Amino acid sequence: MYGGPLLHVNNTAKQSTIAKRATVVALKSYTTKWCTEITILTELSVPSVNRIYAKAIKRGFDPHRTVVDNEFVEDKPRSGKPTKQDPSTIDIILSKVRLDRYGREKTCADLASDLSKLEINISASTVRRILKKAGFRKTKPTRKPGLTKKMRAERLA
Repeated sequence: MYGGPLLHVNNTAKQSTIAKRATVVALKSYTTKWCTEITILTELSVPSVNRIYAKAIKRGFDPHRTVVDNEFVEDKPRSGKPTKQDPSTIDIILSKVRLDRYGREKTCADLASDLSKLEINISASTVRRILKKAGFRKTKPTRKPGLTKKMRAERLA
């Protein structure tokens, strides 16, 4: 049985920026700092520091040169299907909703069909995600109640 104090390990992944990656490569190659010291300075984990340095070397970084180029530390293009939520589509959706009270009463499926008429093929669920991200939420349209015959007779009397 372990008798020492329990250490809390923070497992949240930190996103490394290009500047942090360049710092890691420079510190690891041009100074005598250990990985743990670089970890403290950059707030990245030791495996992340080692992975960033190994990728830089794999991409052609030479530790004997004094320049760290962007090509050694920049992000690769992401794989997968590109998003349909480009800024122009988002602007069109938000303008249709904000246009007048009838735009606010439209369903996400109605908005998606309006966009398909403009040759922008987008699903109702994508429209819903865009609206939710913009701060909209589902509501029911408000209606003024009509007058009953009794109410009308009392008003005219």
